[in-house]
Amino acid sequence: MISHQQHHHSHKPLPKRIILVRHGESAGNLDGTAYTTTPDHQIPLTPQGLVQAKQAGERIRQIVSGLSRDWKVYFYVSPYERTRSTLSEIGRSFSKKRVIGVREECRIREQDFGNFQVEERMKVVKETRLRFGRFFYRFPEGESAADVYDRVSSFLESLWRDIDMNRLHNEPSSDLNFIIVTHGLTSRVFLMKWFKWTVEQFEGLNNLGNCEFQVMQLGNGGEYSLAIHHTEEEMIKWGLSHEMIADQKWRAHAHRGDWNEKCSWYLDSFFENLQESDSSDEEENDELNDCGDHDPDMKEEMKKGRLALLAEELRLQKNVTDDRLERTKELTTEVRKASSQYRKEVEKCSVGIETCEEAREKAEAALVDELKLSALWEERARELGWSHGI
Repeated sequence: MISHQQHHHSHKPLPKRIILVRHGESAGNLDGTAYTTTPDHQIPLTPQGLVQAKQAGERIRQIVSGLSRDWKVYFYVSPYERTRSTLSEIGRSFSKKRVIGVREECRIREQDFGNFQVEERMKVVKETRLRFGRFFYRFPEGESAADVYDRVSSFLESLWRDIDMNRLHNEPSSDLNFIIVTHGLTSRVFLMKWFKWTVEQFEGLNNLGNCEFQVMQLGNGGEYSLAIHHTEEEMIKWGLSHEMIADQKWRAHAHRGDWNEKCSWYLDSFFENLQESDSSDEEENDELNDCGDHDPDMKEEMKKGRLALLAEELRLQKNVTDDRLERTKELTTEVRKASSQYRKEVEKCSVGIETCEEAREKAEAALVDELKLSALWEERARELGWSHGI
């Protein structure tokens, strides 16, 4: 957590959890052309998105109720239509007794991609963003992730003032839970700011699924951590590196006021070939090297090599590959069934065409016979003196 916040809020009851929720499936997620005719902030949820939001509310209630009987929730929500609708469905799982307030917060809105978005142009723009870098690339007439970072930083300051001044009027005995209903990139930027992740670490993060949420829970020592509620597999799926996961596990048990940036692996992300020691500051260097010694769990995590992480990532990738292979097999079976059905229909049509062709040939033959017979009778009539003029 940010050190000055730790100092200011050392005597204030902190929220038990801060939960970041991405909105449900929207019309724009389903069909990108929706942005060409509908302003981004007016894009609605799909029927599936409404169901996702309701189910998310049920899961979140189970988490915040936990073992506590005295708990409350406070909501912050982006002003966009899809986030407001998501909040409305999530709210079905809570009573007025549990909800102490809600605030629409413009600073946690979606990244601005410009006004009406021309589909073909946006494809080119997003390809350019991948080459340039997702954090610093600014959309024409829109924002960069760095711009979002600035306004999210401002929002965090307001959030801490809400706590510091007890603007939420929460009883100290109650477990308070902040639920922030926002967007995928905004959630990633929020975590980046909170945990002091670097731009490089941000670039490796993956987007949440629709109505997926991340629980930052307060540890016994007063630090927030994703590792209390979430598994290592989940954090790997979100794109956290081995060092970032180790940091989350450290935070789960760390005491407020401690700061993990003293650890050597954190320094190594900024410097190359730092000397291990100096005669004038050996004592300080010992502190750097021993930053995990006071926490057995952290010490154990620091022993894990990169090979262990690679093995875990390979296992997860194998699971993903197996799922895709299974889905491919299912699709192949479905295609074969459909192909067989089409073949049968084609055969039926072929038989029908052949039958029609035979009938046509028979009709033509009958017509020829009739014409011949008619000519014969006409010839006989002429022999008997018949003509057209009579």
